Amino acid sequence: MRYKTIIVDDEKDAREGISLLLQQDDTIHITAICADGFSAIQAIEQHKPDILFLDIQMPEVNGFEVLRSVDYTPKAVVFVTAYDDFALKAFEVRAIDYLLKPFSDSRFRKSLKYAKERVNSKSTLKTSALLDDVKRTSSSPAELIEKPSADILIVKDKGKVHLINYKDIRWLEAYDYYVKIHLKSHLFLLRESLKKLEAKLQPFGFIRVHKSALVNSRYISSVEPVSTKEFKLNLKEGHQVKVSRNYKNSLFDYLKASK
Repeated sequence: MRYKTIIVDDEKDAREGISLLLQQDDTIHITAICADGFSAIQAIEQHKPDILFLDIQMPEVNGFEVLRSVDYTPKAVVFVTAYDDFALKAFEVRAIDYLLKPFSDSRFRKSLKYAKERVNSKSTLKTSALLDDVKRTSSSPAELIEKPSADILIVKDKGKVHLINYKDIRWLEAYDYYVKIHLKSHLFLLRESLKKLEAKLQPFGFIRVHKSALVNSRYISSVEPVSTKEFKLNLKEGHQVKVSRNYKNSLFDYLKASK
């Protein structure tokens, strides 16, 4: 049997060390090596590994947040950490094992043996049970992760990372010092300015229609007058957004040009 395996660690030496040790085992197929939690989420969803060697403490997106953010969870997860307190938490969330840096080759081989046994076992304990023990109860606003991406907004909310395609955003609304991102059936309260998001989204068909509103033009159904100087936008799924007099001319110009 070949075991699909992914390595995730923000330290280059650690990634290379684990990779070299795994290459000594002919049954291991390394499908991805990731330097951060964001790329780990993408790799796990794409490759669906059997075994995951996962660093816990990483900037922006840590190992626990990676697990909360994927729909697919490998059957064998080995946490890698340089801190005893994280190692303790790894056991609390029922990881198959943990490696405390620096670890010996023999300790690594023992961990890999445990991981293989978990993959081959018929145990009813699913690794997805990890998620039951690491969920946050925080209600703080979501945060934008500044990673280069062509058309995806990366948002961390309550310890889970969401990859939001620009095309799925209906409109954005300034809310005090935050922004509400409206999707089809969900919204995020983001700790960010509307002006900054406008600069990011404007090239993708988003247009400012009010000092507190930015709309995805693909969802505009009609423009309806409210008075001689004010209008409202009807969006395709029933939302209505006010158009202020300061932005109505630029809106009409945009709609004419896009016909």
